[in-house]
Amino acid sequence: MQNNDKKRWQVAQIKENGFWKRDGVLDSQIQRVMTRYAPVIADISKNLPTNATILDVGCGPTCAGQLFDVGLKTYLDPLMDSYLLKYQDRLPEGEKICATAEQMPFPDNNFDVVLCVNALDHMHNPLKALSEMHRVLKKEGVFILGIFTHPKLIAFARSVIEKWLPFFKEEAHPYSFTVDSIKEALIKLFLIEQEIKVFRKNTSLFPSLHREDWMFVCKKK
Repeated sequence: MQNNDKKRWQVAQIKENGFWKRDGVLDSQIQRVMTRYAPVIADISKNLPTNATILDVGCGPTCAGQLFDVGLKTYLDPLMDSYLLKYQDRLPEGEKICATAEQMPFPDNNFDVVLCVNALDHMHNPLKALSEMHRVLKKEGVFILGIFTHPKLIAFARSVIEKWLPFFKEEAHPYSFTVDSIKEALIKLFLIEQEIKVFRKNTSLFPSLHREDWMFVCKKK
């Protein structure tokens, strides 16, 4: 799972930044976030106090944390400065911080909710990022991970391409997770309370080879 090549991560960030600079892409991506994640987040919101502190890690310009109808939101992303330039009038209210998930500028036990949607596989060091999200989450706080997973065969093939066939790799995604591999990483730090498949593409003769979009709702151990 680990890839400590900083240049590799920088390539992924350049690719990601280019994606979000395309005209019209934000509307379609916000619609995807609303369709897939809003029901789960709405359900969690019911049990939060109005002043709950919520951190959205790797938020991108879609800022899934804005789907919570309560709470004080903080949005963190290493490309935040770029998003503020292009989408200043469209980003939601809340504190906006340009920083990486692997080194967040917050004290321990600081947030009631930490949310990370479609960002972990873009990061430099996913395990360190998860450890940081655990660190800044309050005891008994809620951690929500939204992540694309791949079938084992596809994940293995992508890892081989990533390591040995760099010209064919998917530049924006240094890591490929399976359901089992992400659960293995999560249970070291969190108690998984819900596993929700929010989307699975099923439009080909081989649907089992497509990635799936999952949400894991966890509590801090």
